[in-house]
Amino acid sequence: MNERWCVYLLVIVTNITFVYYLGLLDGALAPVSIPKPCGIACSVEESPHFLIHTPGCVIPDFDPLDPTISKYRTTENKTVVCSTRRPLTETQGLLLVVYKERAVDYGVTWESLNCSYRGIKRIQQNPVKYNSNCDKTSVLHEVIPIKEESAIVDEDGILVTCQEETNGTNTVYKNVHYFVQPRVVRDKRKKFQEDHGERRPRQDPLSVIVMGTDAVSRGNLRRHMPETFDYLKKSLGAIDLHGFNKVADNTDPNMIAALMGLTEKEFKNHPCVPNKMSKFDDCPLIWKNYSENGYATAYGEDSPWMGLFHYNRAGYVKQPTDYYNRASFLISEREISHNAGLGKSNGRYCQGSKLSASVVHDYSLLVADALKDIPYFGFYWTASLSHDYLTMAKAVDRPSLWYLQQLHSRGYLDHTILFFISDHGQRWGDFRSTYAGMLEERLPYVMIVFPPWFKDQYPEAWANLHTNTRRLTSTFDIHVTLRDILTQAYTDLSTAPTVAAHGQSLFREVPLGRTCENAGISDHFCTCLHSTEVNVDDPRLKKVVQFVVKRLNQYLSLYPKCVPLKLDKILRGRVGTATNSTIPQNHDSVTMIFNVAFVTNPGAAEFEGTVRYQNKVYQLVSDVSRINQYGNQSHCINHSVHRKYCYCRDMLPTTT
Repeated sequence: MNERWCVYLLVIVTNITFVYYLGLLDGALAPVSIPKPCGIACSVEESPHFLIHTPGCVIPDFDPLDPTISKYRTTENKTVVCSTRRPLTETQGLLLVVYKERAVDYGVTWESLNCSYRGIKRIQQNPVKYNSNCDKTSVLHEVIPIKEESAIVDEDGILVTCQEETNGTNTVYKNVHYFVQPRVVRDKRKKFQEDHGERRPRQDPLSVIVMGTDAVSRGNLRRHMPETFDYLKKSLGAIDLHGFNKVADNTDPNMIAALMGLTEKEFKNHPCVPNKMSKFDDCPLIWKNYSENGYATAYGEDSPWMGLFHYNRAGYVKQPTDYYNRASFLISEREISHNAGLGKSNGRYCQGSKLSASVVHDYSLLVADALKDIPYFGFYWTASLSHDYLTMAKAVDRPSLWYLQQLHSRGYLDHTILFFISDHGQRWGDFRSTYAGMLEERLPYVMIVFPPWFKDQYPEAWANLHTNTRRLTSTFDIHVTLRDILTQAYTDLSTAPTVAAHGQSLFREVPLGRTCENAGISDHFCTCLHSTEVNVDDPRLKKVVQFVVKRLNQYLSLYPKCVPLKLDKILRGRVGTATNSTIPQNHDSVTMIFNVAFVTNPGAAEFEGTVRYQNKVYQLVSDVSRINQYGNQSHCINHSVHRKYCYCRDMLPTTT
């Protein structure tokens, strides 16, 4: 019998056996819905109702416009208007340009204004006496008067201030501008030109751009960013990984997997993280490998206080990349950030007259223009609009579309691979409490755009990329793929594949039978589990939830300022088998997987946990997820994980 058909037969037999044994466990269950194998063709090509459908993994697809979840979709205009006034100053390359005629927008004349700028510099620290709090500040240089309509600026970033002095000193205008100074990569440019001469569009090595949007699932990209999604697919021919599954809870550990190839546990035990007051200078970030091979490097983000590797008292002693917008953005956050009157959020929507996300997009375009003659690695992250609210992704749609159109029309994509990615879906809120929301939280998007000539020049690598759009993939695969781009491994796939502890290159075909375990995805985050919903009154769920609450309180016992939690109610539960379960000899040896959502008091905290049950032993398979916002409830501790569970004792109502 054909080997592939043997695999399908095994899947069918295993699922039938699972249904039988499921009924033996602690009471009857509702019928389990088992996906039917769809044949060889749809294991690779599109399958109706499934993101992927392979012997190793079946992930259901929810139509993002389906009526059952339509209440979580907005058709309202989510455009954020940061200002109706035109900026007085803008940048053109290394020039600061002044528009005197725009002073009328501010109700003044140019002659009545006294304008100047101050350069912005990042604080360099003593590596022996590193203080992570210092990485949250920047230094302003001396005041430089603005006298001409244009002037060359020799700074990475500047703060512009205009004051009217007719009736005292009144600040009427502030702005922050960014510059990409050629001197920073002078040696790299000279070396590349000596080795390769003038750069040509079809020439390796290729540049890499990673542009991330925080907390947007693939489903929400289709739902609230349809213009961006369509442009990526139809105009840019992007590789769209339907079965891309995150490997950790929030941004940092997922990007640690992508940029370092490490699990969260491996990272915490890595020599580069000496203590909880972490500095990341010695960590194996992928852009270091690129830099060592002559690439220029750049980094930009729009929510620096909660940015990558800076949250919870962490950061860098030295500037991590050649170009780095953090110092200037910190000043921007302090001086000109606001939310356009649209309420509160963790990240500020606007920087002066411009969207925060657009500031990062523009910074990426500045870098792309300045470095079009040499290879570079650029990593950028936007969280300001999308981080907190499901529907605010709609406000990122047009800005993201414009950014992609600029990359394309200016020719930057002729020699660049673009990873347009997210880290996870929405991690809290009403939608997150649904089954579709639970799946989307674990299924971010990854869209990869290659130069238009790539598929013709490297047909085998392109064919594998296309095949892998319908296979189970994970964040670790991004890391291995980035390594292969650096070494140009896609040019000859007859050589041995890149060796990695986790993941594999997307330039090579992902095995049809790949499971979450193979891909480095824990049971808690795996969307491949065959499971069914059970009644909240099911006695097994209560036992599981009591186990989870007990475990949470064990964690919290380390923090006297936190109150022990008590179970309030069970919200929902699902039960299934682990994807690697074997046919059992007796029902006690069945590896059961319970996914439970519940509420605890005080604080009305909503949690979701995944528990493995085998041989009458319960085991948490990953960190318990917090699925509603906790605001200031955990202000009394700063542990990166346990803060999600803590309700500070001083938050309890006082009694008289």
